[in-house]
Amino acid sequence: MATIEFYDRTMSETMALLVEARRYLNDRAESDNRALSIDQGLTSSVETMRLVSRLTETLAWLLTQRAVLTGELSLGEAMAPDRRLGGHDLCSRDTTEEMRHMPVDFQHLLSRSLELYQRIAHLDAQVSARSARPTGTWPPERGSGKA
Repeated sequence: MATIEFYDRTMSETMALLVEARRYLNDRAESDNRALSIDQGLTSSVETMRLVSRLTETLAWLLTQRAVLTGELSLGEAMAPDRRLGGHDLCSRDTTEEMRHMPVDFQHLLSRSLELYQRIAHLDAQVSARSARPTGTWPPERGSGKA
């Protein structure tokens, strides 16, 4: 059950970040964006989409993996391309340097969402590698020493 707890904790982290991002975008982004140039405003719009994409892709992946752990989906079903972590071109791009002139709270949301997305991308690669092995199962048995 520790594995389900891990996914639940990570899902809670993702949901909390999603709520925080929504709160920022609803309550403060518009006023923060007034101080930006037109080019910076366009950049802010693109980065907002990147932020939302990272969080939704992460949440979808976590829900899929949790479904595998609870027996609602097979590992094979979870490995279908439409159930894998998506958006790599958009979501994995580190724009920290370009964002240094943006509001600090927005920068923090972007940074945290990137770190979360990268962790999930690493897990997705592990799941994929394990499922490609003939004897691979996911999740690995706790204490088996096999990762």
